[in-house]
Amino acid sequence: MTAERSDSWQSREELLVLHGVRLAGFADTEAVADRVDLPVSIVGDTLCVLNRQYLIERMTFADSGGWILTEAGKCRDGELLQEELEASGARLVLQATADNFETSVNPRLVRAVTDWQLRSSAERTERGVEVLLELTALADALSDLMAGLVGRLPRFSRYPRQFSAALHKARAGDHQWVAGVGRLSCHIVWAELHEDLLSSLGRDRSAEPHQGGR
Repeated sequence: MTAERSDSWQSREELLVLHGVRLAGFADTEAVADRVDLPVSIVGDTLCVLNRQYLIERMTFADSGGWILTEAGKCRDGELLQEELEASGARLVLQATADNFETSVNPRLVRAVTDWQLRSSAERTERGVEVLLELTALADALSDLMAGLVGRLPRFSRYPRQFSAALHKARAGDHQWVAGVGRLSCHIVWAELHEDLLSSLGRDRSAEPHQGGR
């Protein structure tokens, strides 16, 4: 591997892992690895480097520990995302995907998850099939929506895959995979995709109009 290719690979690792921490918010090494297409060993090594650079820090709450982004880390993540966008030439397709996401599928997901969360456990068992059918339709719509963007920015391929995987488990009877926390449930995967689309465009989700969801 040449020095130029090595530098490019290291930069890719830095972006994927740093952005994985940003999207997770607070996550251990395995949870970060779940968000990137890299081995856990490489993710762990990269996290240690980012920690030494003060881009992330280790936090402990009760019996759990995990990584969080520092302010310097958020700035660096934004820089890497813009570099990626310029190098890939994907700005227009990313903007179109984000716009279509906001108008065509996100309102449907918000309604479905809200409906689910307002139901009791018994109601979810008896009448939750409507929500699961809507999530199934959304899984198909998401795959179609993301196809063009995934061709330019392959790291976005995880979202349709992980949404469908969570939905499969929910349809099998484990309803925590619809909107549960502490796992890549349908709701969490969707919320991270929303954040990823906006942050990749250099937009802050906290400044966006509130549409429910995460």
